[in-house]
Amino acid sequence: MKKFKIIALMLLSVVALLSCVKDDAEDFGSGPYVIGFKNLQGSYIYTDNDVNPVQISEPINLIGGSNGTTALENIVIPFTVDPSSTAIAGTDYTINVTGTTVTIPAGTDFVQIPITVNPVVLPGNTPKTIIINLGQPNANSVVSEAKKTITITIAKCESDISGVYALSVTRLDNGVVYSFPNEVITELSLGVYETSTSGPYDDLTLDGAPRNGFIFKDVCQSVVIDEQNLGDFYSNLLFGNPTETNEIVLHPITGIVTTITMNYTITFAAGNRKFKAVYTKL
Repeated sequence: MKKFKIIALMLLSVVALLSCVKDDAEDFGSGPYVIGFKNLQGSYIYTDNDVNPVQISEPINLIGGSNGTTALENIVIPFTVDPSSTAIAGTDYTINVTGTTVTIPAGTDFVQIPITVNPVVLPGNTPKTIIINLGQPNANSVVSEAKKTITITIAKCESDISGVYALSVTRLDNGVVYSFPNEVITELSLGVYETSTSGPYDDLTLDGAPRNGFIFKDVCQSVVIDEQNLGDFYSNLLFGNPTETNEIVLHPITGIVTTITMNYTITFAAGNRKFKAVYTKL
């Protein structure tokens, strides 16, 4: 059964990869250059020990257009900070550019928006957001509607959720439940963790993937799953479902984690699959 599952996943991954190549060929057409954020969200976690300003950056990529060539002229991209942002400009953070534009230089394919974060002023266990929207670039360039906004979360909070869990994963479109009695969550860095499975898959490394699980972040008991390749290997993408509950529940007295709930999607050429994973600490 496991061998059949691996073969099926490989076949679906090949189809998805071919689909991605086809989509890329369509993106790099003879039309205008297409611009967009590399990431739709970013999370940066600090503790009371972080007392100095910290430099972060978010890339804006040239993701399509003009037969795959870079631009012969500078692409100037305006941006605005969305008023729904909860972080305070000039206090919690500073965007380190002159004016409200950034430029992808001629002959290159990306530019960074540099930001200085001041962790020392952030309130404990209360995440704040910086939401940045891209405007219309100069001539012969457009912004991808799907990549025009990034939500950056900055927070000061502790995190200690590594350990062994009993995991129950439900595939939401058909109700099939997969159980993993000894799921391991490993801490990679402050607030950044790796699971040991992805959906029903605990054997991706048998085909050369560097990991079976996925990366997620604990942002003050809120789970963030950034877009990533399945197993950091397949063309299938795995990403969190932000409109559904993704949370970490702590014991009200001890403060030790009791359960973690994650909702995420894995893409396939035949259709995306959504999963709800509930981790119970052992």
